[in-house]
Amino acid sequence: HGLWPDIKGTILNNCNPDAKYASVTGGKFVKRNKHWPDLILTEAASLNSQGFWAYQFKKHGTCCSDLFNQEKYFDLALILKDKFDLLTTFRNKGIIPKSTCTINKIQKTIRTVTGVVPNLSCTPTMELLEVGICFNRDASKLIDCDQPKTCDTSGNTEIFFG
Repeated sequence: HGLWPDIKGTILNNCNPDAKYASVTGGKFVKRNKHWPDLILTEAASLNSQGFWAYQFKKHGTCCSDLFNQEKYFDLALILKDKFDLLTTFRNKGIIPKSTCTINKIQKTIRTVTGVVPNLSCTPTMELLEVGICFNRDASKLIDCDQPKTCDTSGNTEIFFG
């Protein structure tokens, strides 16, 4: 649900607590709301507050502000999301919501699109929560994720895709 800069597996957070978030309107709002919506607020409330995006930018975007201003940070996140379109890739490989498959199948499916090892986060009951795809500092090159998250990656372990 975002673009999180890190250094060697350590996610950077809140790098500039005094940063200001500039609200967006018009086409920029529509695009962002369509592809990166606030799942708690209505569209009208989201347009008014934009708290979700402000939170993401202040927590994560400020940690790469030497490379990307606020607009470029959000644009890059959406470009990368569309480029890899994991939900379509999963669907094409038979990995659909409310189904179970192996960790190997999830990892192999992601690698067919990215060519790199992803990070997978799961609940304690092995429900997939998050897929991380890692990049070099300026996001110009994909790299293997080097810090496994919370999924048991012992191969044929079953994982639930909710």
